[in-house]
Amino acid sequence: MKKKLNHAFNYITAILIFICAMTVSLSIFLVKVQNSIDTNSQNIMTSTVSHQSDHVLSILQIHYGFLNSIADKMGKSSSLLSDGNMKFLVSMAENTDFERTALIEADGTAHYDNGAEKNVAQRRYFQEAMQGKETLSDPLESSIDQEMRVILGVPVYHNGNIVAVLGGSYNVTALSRMLFNDVFDDSGYSLIINQNGEIIAYDGDPAYHNITYGDNFFKFHERQNLLSDDTLKKIRQNFKNEKDGTVRLQTASTSDAAQYLSYTRLGINGWMICYVIPVADAQDSYDFIKSDESILLGIFLILVLLLVLYIIRTNRKQNEELIRTAELDGLTGAYNKRATEAYINKILTQMPDEKGTFVILDVDKFKDVNDRYGHAAGDTVLHELAKTFFRHFRKDDIIGRIGGDEFVIYMRNIESKEIASARVKNLIENVRSLPFEEMNGNHVTISVGIAFVPEAGNCYMDLYKNADTALYETKQNGKDGYHVYMGTS
Repeated sequence: MKKKLNHAFNYITAILIFICAMTVSLSIFLVKVQNSIDTNSQNIMTSTVSHQSDHVLSILQIHYGFLNSIADKMGKSSSLLSDGNMKFLVSMAENTDFERTALIEADGTAHYDNGAEKNVAQRRYFQEAMQGKETLSDPLESSIDQEMRVILGVPVYHNGNIVAVLGGSYNVTALSRMLFNDVFDDSGYSLIINQNGEIIAYDGDPAYHNITYGDNFFKFHERQNLLSDDTLKKIRQNFKNEKDGTVRLQTASTSDAAQYLSYTRLGINGWMICYVIPVADAQDSYDFIKSDESILLGIFLILVLLLVLYIIRTNRKQNEELIRTAELDGLTGAYNKRATEAYINKILTQMPDEKGTFVILDVDKFKDVNDRYGHAAGDTVLHELAKTFFRHFRKDDIIGRIGGDEFVIYMRNIESKEIASARVKNLIENVRSLPFEEMNGNHVTISVGIAFVPEAGNCYMDLYKNADTALYETKQNGKDGYHVYMGTS
């Protein structure tokens, strides 16, 4: 009990330290925020764009992982263009975000989910994938349905060699949805741009920002006099070198019309992610500090509450694990005697109509094993037998070691006595064929007694006694077998 109190005291102390640290941090922040709004706003812009880049890459990685898993299955097919592989393409197009899917042979012949075929041997994404790379194309106009898409491609391996490419295409609009659209109350807009300023994808209302597909990013800002020649030159150079940056756009003579432009590299195809927002809206993000401190405090208290709940939940899981460990036999991993009896009685009480089979078994001449080969060898025999039992029986069956070399197994929901007997017979044969290096390759056998529920009883002790009677008959008849309890004559 004292240890538990000390444990709780340590948790409370940690929570109080956490609360104090957060309180001091918030106080310092409130004092300094007015003197650093512009700097902090730009940092938020940089952080936001960085998160957008991570967000897009994480989603692409998920799709690459999915494509790789399908490509792995396709590569194992005896025929690349088998019906199974073609069905994979159709299923992917119907059930995933890919609008088109294609399996591309090594000569560049692409077989699409809709049955169309074309040669894409000259496409960069195909050539890169055939070199073992995960690839993403620049926007392409599909010759199949004339829509603009980007294509994700992964290699298909067969016996370690690249034999094809699996591709999935996204509509550019779908790619733009990967961008964040809920920061700064939706007042800004996002762009994915290549190094030449061509728009790959955007997220936002064109009526608000007056830029859309077909516009060149650099020419648009030059035409609107949003950036000076020197600033544009610097941005072009940063795009070329894939460097991050944040600049201030001046759209009119008043500062209220100014905008922040933040950009960072996406890390694929030399693309850049840009985020544009009015300066006033970016700085409004700090207003909650002045007017909504109570909301902030409420969120903070919720986080503290979640922390406390997490600690309680963690403790409960640890306690449950300790309880489970206490129920198991350390050598075999089976339930110990007390837990075995408790679980079987629980099943018999809560589900009295369930058909079950109670099995008791022990190792024939186990004392001779210990005497001849040593107790370490005997422990190995028990451990390996338990592993065999776990493989042989189902997850819902109860497997317990009740002492020495004696095990109890309770098979649940057995449809017939014949099935139960066959399963036990098969187990006996499996055990008989197990060689043990510790015994110079020799084998062991087991003797088994079986009692059926409810004929032989409806509680653990009755079933144990009657199954033990059947076990005794097995031993009297030469061991290495089983008998079924048939009742007293």
